[in-house]
Amino acid sequence: MIIDSHVHVWSDDDLRYPTARPGKQDPGSVEFLIETMATAAVEKAVIVQPIFYLFDTRYVADSMRRFPGKFAAIALMDQLAPAAPDRLEQLVKEQGFSGIRLHFPLHSDNPQALAGKDQNPLWQRAQDLRLGFIAFGNCGNLPIVEKMVRQFPGVKVVVDHVAHPDVTEKPPYPLFSNLLRLARYPNVFVKISNLSTASRQSYPYRDTFPFVRMLYDAFGPQRLMWGSDFPLVFKKYSSYLACLENARTHLDFLTEEDKNWLLGNTAASVWTFRSPAT
Repeated sequence: MIIDSHVHVWSDDDLRYPTARPGKQDPGSVEFLIETMATAAVEKAVIVQPIFYLFDTRYVADSMRRFPGKFAAIALMDQLAPAAPDRLEQLVKEQGFSGIRLHFPLHSDNPQALAGKDQNPLWQRAQDLRLGFIAFGNCGNLPIVEKMVRQFPGVKVVVDHVAHPDVTEKPPYPLFSNLLRLARYPNVFVKISNLSTASRQSYPYRDTFPFVRMLYDAFGPQRLMWGSDFPLVFKKYSSYLACLENARTHLDFLTEEDKNWLLGNTAASVWTFRSPAT
């Protein structure tokens, strides 16, 4: 089974699902996602709440409800709010989310706030509920993430987009080593996604492969997962299938068993594909 660990969806109905921030692009509906997944025989996906809905999770929750068992989903929420732990539990129990996204660009003025002592109750609630977080930022943000994963080993944390590496960085990789160092924590995973953005080359973006190989050697295939970044995938790939083939064919150091983990088994071990409460 192939699982896409990173997709976004948004509605064509702006009246029912108004945006809070600019940036929405068409098409991006859940129906279009399902059609696109079918072209590559991808069976399930993890929906990541898009930023322009900010903390309004209704469309993602409604998408899960309409297609039960097809998706897991990650919310955005105001994690600095005093009631954040209760809001997290509500998102899980009432809307079917599997966790939240640590969105460093939203906190660019004070990223250290995401590891403040006031965040401990939120992480503790996530640990109690056996949830996962995803971390969206760059390699420079990862020491902040490390502080929390060290304290809460029961919270699985998945780093988005290979932490946006600088492919021109040279050994000993002072920035990328922030990501490699997280391999010592068994609750940390990495998405092999958005390679096209990091690359300075054309498809299949081979200048990113040495960084993927370092992750493979550090984390092992059981803690790596492929993601397309749908629908943004169409900006730099000729097709959704081409993005999948980039991982399945061009990363030629992977064994067939490795590919099973990267393309599905790892995501299935981290996320729960359930339906929201009705």
